[in-house]
Amino acid sequence: MKTLFLIFFFLLVAFTINSELVLDINGEPLDPSAQYFILSTFRGAAGGGLRPFKAGNSTYPVNVIKGFSDLDSGEPVKFTPVPKIGLIPTDTLLEIKFAKTPEGVSSGKWTTVKDLGETWTVGIGGPQDHEGYETLSGFFKIHKVDNRYKLSFVPHINTALSADLGMSFEHGRRLVVSNEYFYQCYFRKAVATSF
Repeated sequence: MKTLFLIFFFLLVAFTINSELVLDINGEPLDPSAQYFILSTFRGAAGGGLRPFKAGNSTYPVNVIKGFSDLDSGEPVKFTPVPKIGLIPTDTLLEIKFAKTPEGVSSGKWTTVKDLGETWTVGIGGPQDHEGYETLSGFFKIHKVDNRYKLSFVPHINTALSADLGMSFEHGRRLVVSNEYFYQCYFRKAVATSF
C-alpha cells in the first residue's frame, strides 16, 4: 500500500512539473476552493464574462453565453480537478460549475448539448434540463496559448479526444464546441459573497 502511494505521489509530482500552473489575472495559481470569473481577453462590446442564460427555446437559463460587454463579468465558477489535486496545472481534466445554480435548473455543472443542429453547445445541468436534445457529459481543460488561455471539452466516452470552446455570435454569443476558433480568456478571482 505504501509503495502504491509513493508511485502515485511521484507520478503526480512529475505531471505537475511538466505542466504549467494556470494563473489568474493577478499571477496567482487557480485555487480549486475559490471562485473565478472567466473573462474574454477582448475589451468593449467584444468583451464580457461567461454566465448562464436562456437561449433558443429554453425555459430556464441552461445555456452558457458571453456577456454583452466587458462591464459584464458574468457569474463565478468553481474548477474541480479530476482527480482532486491541490493547484490546477494546464491540460488537467476539470469539472466546471457555476458557483450559484440558477432557479429551475438541476445543477450549475457544465455539460454539452446538441441543440443548434449539428453544433454542440455548452450548457448546464443534466439531460432533464435539456429535454428533446442530446447531451454529452465530459470534462474541460484549460490550455495556455501565448499569454492567454483557452478552454476545451473532453468527452467521458473518449478522453483522448478534445475540441476547443469558441463563441457563436450568430446564436447570441453562446459558448460552442468548435475546432475552428477558440474563446480567448483569463480568470479573475471572485470576491467572496454569500450565495
